[in-house]
This record gives sequence, structure tokens and C-alpha cells, in this order.
Amino acid sequence: MGEDPPKEGIRVTIQELKPGDVLAVRTPGIPGELIRIGEEMSGKPGLESHIAMMHHWLDGVPWGLEGRPGGVGWADLRGYLASPFTVSNAGQPGRDDAGRSAVASEALHLIGSAYDWAAVADDTLRAFGMADLFGRTLDGTVPGHLVCSSYAAFLYGRAGWDHPAVPDRDCEPADWLDFIMEHGYSVRLGAA
Repeated sequence: MGEDPPKEGIRVTIQELKPGDVLAVRTPGIPGELIRIGEEMSGKPGLESHIAMMHHWLDGVPWGLEGRPGGVGWADLRGYLASPFTVSNAGQPGRDDAGRSAVASEALHLIGSAYDWAAVADDTLRAFGMADLFGRTLDGTVPGHLVCSSYAAFLYGRAGWDHPAVPDRDCEPADWLDFIMEHGYSVRLGAA
């Protein structure tokens, strides 16, 4: 779409990412473009189309977990981190090492959770000014279906961490981007 990358916030190196840090990512291709268009139609910034969450480092590779059509699974985050459009909340306070460890452990329980196609359908309906078809809420129990942004919001809610002020299951990548930017948690990631 030709927009400039997000403005520089706090500067951290990629190696400083810790478990629980959220990455708001602009993905290529038609699916990413459709997500961004839908977000714009809903009055949200259509800059990012995916969310991944840092989990651990292994042999210098940052590994994260993400919700995707095949279910929640592992992602090598290097490609996301290489993009000048990726924004992270690594500057967000209030997340100590014990809490990060607990979130990383909780995240493992969600691996394989199915994709929430009902949430995608309702997001699409709302973008066109229509009412939800499925009307969804999360009651604090482990959800059976997730999308990338609701996955991170659910884990943050369970940890008692500040996260986008929308119902977890309705959370979109644009909500994470708004949250990160509005609170000044944004970081510019760079090599060491």
C-alpha cells in the first residue's frame, strides 16, 4: 500500500525480545491485504494484518506462537522481525520474568487450537456495517477457537496484563497496533 514504516519508538535489539512480547506484522499477499482493508472499513488503521507472540530463543532463533488457519502453531519470527513495518510492545511495563514464564507456559496449552472462522465472519460483517452472525464472548475459560490477535489478547487477559480494550475474541491486529501506539509501548527493532 506504500505507507511509511511506523515511526521509531523505544529502540531495542531483536535479541532483547522476551516471552510474551507481541509483534504486530504486515503480511504480504491477498489475505493480508483483505484484513487491512476490512480494518480500514471498520475505522481502524489498516497497517498490520497479523499478530505473533514471542515465546523463546533457540540457537539464536526467536520462536513465537501464532494463531493461523491451520491452528495455533510455532513460527520462526526472523522474517517478521526483518520487516520495517513490524511493531512490538516490547516497551510495555508490568510484565516481569515470572509472569512472562507463566504466559509462555499457558501459550503451550493452546497449540493446535482451531482457527476461529466465526470470528473472521463476524469481523467481515462488522466491516460492512452489519450485525454479528455468531455473537461471541470469552468467559475466561480456554477457548476452543482462536485467531492471531485473540490468542494474544486471551493470554494477556489471563495474566492480568494490559491489552486492547475490546472483547478478546473480537480483537484484531489493528486493535493491537492501536494499543501499542497509544500507550507508547512501540519499539523499533534492530540487529545488535
